[in-house]
Amino acid sequence: MNFILITFAVIGGLALFLYGLSLLSGGLQKVAGHRLRLVLEKLTNRPVKGIFVGLFITATIQSSSITTVTLLGLINSGLMSLEQAVGVVLGAEIGTTVTAQIISFKIGSMFFPLIAVGFFLFFFGKKDKYKQLGQIILGFGILFLGMHTMSSTLRPLRDNDFLIKTLTNFGKVPGLGIIAGAVFTGIIQSSSATTGLVIAMGKENIINLNSAIPIILGANIGTCVTALIASIGSSLSAKRAAMSHLMFNVIGVLLFFPFLKHFAQLVSLTSLELPRQIANAHTIFNTTMTCIMLPATGFLIALVKKMVPGEEIRADKGIMYLDDKLLYTPSIAIGQAKKETMRMAAIVSEMLTNSEKALLTGEKKFILPVLKNEESVDELDNMIESYLTKISHRSLSQEQSREIAILVHSISDIERVADHTHNIAELVEYMKKEKIKFSKTAIEELKEIFDAAKQSYT
Repeated sequence: MNFILITFAVIGGLALFLYGLSLLSGGLQKVAGHRLRLVLEKLTNRPVKGIFVGLFITATIQSSSITTVTLLGLINSGLMSLEQAVGVVLGAEIGTTVTAQIISFKIGSMFFPLIAVGFFLFFFGKKDKYKQLGQIILGFGILFLGMHTMSSTLRPLRDNDFLIKTLTNFGKVPGLGIIAGAVFTGIIQSSSATTGLVIAMGKENIINLNSAIPIILGANIGTCVTALIASIGSSLSAKRAAMSHLMFNVIGVLLFFPFLKHFAQLVSLTSLELPRQIANAHTIFNTTMTCIMLPATGFLIALVKKMVPGEEIRADKGIMYLDDKLLYTPSIAIGQAKKETMRMAAIVSEMLTNSEKALLTGEKKFILPVLKNEESVDELDNMIESYLTKISHRSLSQEQSREIAILVHSISDIERVADHTHNIAELVEYMKKEKIKFSKTAIEELKEIFDAAKQSYT
């Protein structure tokens, strides 16, 4: 097999790996569903709690980058502070090592039965739970198929002196390995894929532990590119959160760098198999750094504030809770859409009350808020509907699809109520101009009608 064919085969294996990871992530998110929202809602300023939240979310999403991007969306929406986000980032660093531990298992050719069973459940399952289980199993199967493809394709390279010498130099000059890992991961934007490729090389003894560790450390830095790019145009706190993700890993690499040989010796004691040693190196590095940075979160926050200086400026905007960065996690995005819908409903409730007062008293001070808020409600209606459309293009469970359908109908009904209050306000203006007044009987009847309307609305 020539070098070009090997290169394309490795890329194909990497593509299978990433696709399997995507399927696995989507299935786990559907199973977790509203639990992701509940976990985030219980988040406090305590970093320890944030670590467990970050670990849970990243183990579910299977990507520390997506977890961090989701955090940026929550910070941008004003639902999370920088202090809360830093704790979650620390946990995400541990959660991202779960994938490495999974793929370092030896399952032989078991990925074929996994793909077969997963495919059958995913495409022919009648119930949501069977489809979700099938998606997870299928994701696992394709993930391991990708690993097998990379390993078997790389096997002939064991005799390639140039490649072996180059990889060996990463152990002798670890700085090169760190740069290579960071650049490669920055390009493909997945540290799990980089780790998977290194583990595949380890399975074929193309790379040794001393050379693998620098690449893994570099991958931890390279994976921060996704969050840094996503933070462009975000709030100041969101930019600082992305920077905290980067600085966590940069500080970690700087601390470990002088002791890499000793670290490799320690890791070699954790298992007799090189693939497992590589996975363990990834886990030990991130877990150790989380333990080190936990009591130093104040220092990390102060550091990123100096690196990203300025004062937070909050501009008035039509929406409060919606952010496109949350679309990576549909369950959280739907939860935010619900909150925005409730805010819209509260505005219309106030409009309904003011329209009643305007109609019964004829006072202008009740007319103006109705006319002004009607424009805001129209804007919210369009923005929420557009956001729900974006969510609907994601891979969703039947329950999530139902939630979106309910929200679409709800915002339509709420907007219709707002239109009616606007019509009433215009009617009051006409009555004032023409000096038309209601009788006492009419006023009493109108009160009853408004009471019934408000009761049914709430």
